[in-house]
Amino acid sequence: MIRNLSICKNFSSSNNIISIKPIYLLNIKRNFSTTQQQQLKKEIKSNQIEDFNVKNKWFDINSRSAFLLLNQCFKSIFEKALTKEEIEKVFKNEKIKYQASLSTVPSKKVFDHDYSLSNLVVASMLLKDNNLGQKLIDAFESNKSEIPYSSMIEKLELSNKGHLNLRVSDEYLTTILKLWINPNEDKSKFLIDNLKFQDDVNLNEMEKENKLLPIRSKKVLVDFASPNMSKELHVGHLRSIALGESICRILEYMGHDVERISHAGDFGTPLGIVLAHSLETNADYLKHIQDPTCKDNEPIIPTPKELSELYTTSKKRTKSDEQFSKRTLWTAAEFQKGPPIYDKVSGEQIGGSDPIVYDAWLSLCEASRIGFNKVFQMLDINVNERGESFYRDMLPGVIEDLTKMGFVDISDDGRKCIFLDKTKCKDSQVPVVVQKSDGAYLYATTDIAAIKHRVENGKEWVIVITDDSQSDHFQQVFKIAEDANWLNRKQTRVDHLSFGVVRGPNGQKLSSRDGNPIALIDLLQESIERSKQATSLSKSFTRSEKLDITQNANNVEINRMLDTFENNNNDDNNNETTIDEKHFLKIGMGALKYYDLAHRNNPYVFSYDSILSFKGNTSIYILYCYTRISTLLRRANFDGLNLNPNLIEFKEFTEKERNLVFIMSRFSDVMKGTEQSLKPGFICDYLWDLANSFHQFYETEKIIGNERQDQRLFICLAVQRILSTGLHLLGVETVEKL
Repeated sequence: MIRNLSICKNFSSSNNIISIKPIYLLNIKRNFSTTQQQQLKKEIKSNQIEDFNVKNKWFDINSRSAFLLLNQCFKSIFEKALTKEEIEKVFKNEKIKYQASLSTVPSKKVFDHDYSLSNLVVASMLLKDNNLGQKLIDAFESNKSEIPYSSMIEKLELSNKGHLNLRVSDEYLTTILKLWINPNEDKSKFLIDNLKFQDDVNLNEMEKENKLLPIRSKKVLVDFASPNMSKELHVGHLRSIALGESICRILEYMGHDVERISHAGDFGTPLGIVLAHSLETNADYLKHIQDPTCKDNEPIIPTPKELSELYTTSKKRTKSDEQFSKRTLWTAAEFQKGPPIYDKVSGEQIGGSDPIVYDAWLSLCEASRIGFNKVFQMLDINVNERGESFYRDMLPGVIEDLTKMGFVDISDDGRKCIFLDKTKCKDSQVPVVVQKSDGAYLYATTDIAAIKHRVENGKEWVIVITDDSQSDHFQQVFKIAEDANWLNRKQTRVDHLSFGVVRGPNGQKLSSRDGNPIALIDLLQESIERSKQATSLSKSFTRSEKLDITQNANNVEINRMLDTFENNNNDDNNNETTIDEKHFLKIGMGALKYYDLAHRNNPYVFSYDSILSFKGNTSIYILYCYTRISTLLRRANFDGLNLNPNLIEFKEFTEKERNLVFIMSRFSDVMKGTEQSLKPGFICDYLWDLANSFHQFYETEKIIGNERQDQRLFICLAVQRILSTGLHLLGVETVEKL
């Protein structure tokens, strides 16, 4: 009776360490006697904890899932209210699809409840019992002491439409709040005991259907970035890089052992085209190989732009020079043979590639790699290159094994092909070509070898990230691996994550004026400059002006410096510090990555105005919330290491406080949903929801000087920690000011 974590649809790099000291510690002398002060300080010291670090979980996400807690609670309620026959009749029905017996869908906050048992109507119809909802309420009220986690629920009530709505208790919300302040908080409260996992062998049939059960820690390989040698990184690579790095961080945070791999394109025909042209034209970057007088010289390293221009020129030549086109195929097949092999006695070459071709290939790849690494460094990613050539020695064996299994057919022109659908005529199918007639291998061959190698080396979860044009290709690769018994999906999860194209204002694929893809390095540099402009202009806005800076630029007097809480230099001496280039790098890179992840499922129109907007679901808006809290905590001198929220008495939450803390309580389920679906956009939505709620709280509730000051500062600190954690998982570094 539960939906698959639809909670996430409505919402989860920096090494930031936040060390905070509660304001009440500054008032010890005022509130306590000397003896009490000493005792309090001892208690504080005994509760000293490690600094908050966004990379580390402070509590187990799976055991704190509100969904699982409520499911166990409602499972018990159903058992108290219904007979075994009635329970079986309800939960084995296909319309309900048993999933721990509860559909906990977060309601819109216009209602006075937090979750809703929305499938109650179907259950009532199956049992022909219009009073089922009231039975559940009565069972809950009469058996609270026997129902697990019953104190999590403040009240249950029926809606006019027959849904059973519930509101979680302040006790539960306070526990969640304290966990974000001090991980040494009592861990026995609202903690799932005997947690089961999706792959447990002892699950019953109904539990196997429960998609809310957590994923056990796995050995994961994420294949992303994967640029082609001799080509510049372009805007499409940003999508792969942002998504891949975020997926890695999320899975690591959830406890998985993650390996980052860039499956670089260093083995195909495009390199043969560039190398053949470079060798025939005595390209400068190969002079140390071809010219005997330059052998001792340092190699000339072409820039990424020069390499792209070289590829374009070479590609054009293949269309006008048939003989050259044939030579490119020979060149590609030649360097695929691997390093030259020499007889140990005679010194004569007895195998491998032509030495000049092979050395030229090495030089071309190294030059490309230098350009890639510069961009990777700007984007703050660390990925290990394992290109197509890594699988070179495995390819003959892969072809041989597939042939022995009867999968390979040889075409009339000598190509080795695989027809996937044995029930259809071969003439009606497009085969998967695994080897050309000249012996050269293709992308499919290396991808099949890659999945085989990854499974054999113990990977339990393989994730490949490319644009959506390769979706069919990877489904074919996975099927061939399955048919060959190299991949067992019951033991190894494989996912191909795809993304759409980035479009320009004209609706066409984003490109430069000459029609070529925009170089990613140019895009990154431009984002830094735009960040400087947006930051400068932001000083012209009051905090109440929640608007898009770029769109309103013409309506703002740039030289007008308003006396605002966040930007007034007299209010905050920390604003006196000089902002360096790294600051704008963080803002610019973060804005690009965040916006891309928030729009992963669909192609989007690229616009700096939207990406760097202070309005909407953008990193700038989230960072604005983060910096507001930083300023607030500095003003309150809330800057110590010793945190013990148990030293203050939490009052009943006001509406705005409760809204904030309730959103905090969703964090675990947002993370579980993101882990299962591999959609970081859920975290973007969640952070946006949290930031919106905080801004409403901040604008309407007095914090410093209020009798609730300590409670509200704790809430602010918890919000900031969740924001910094979420942003880190998205690959966005925080800044202390905009």
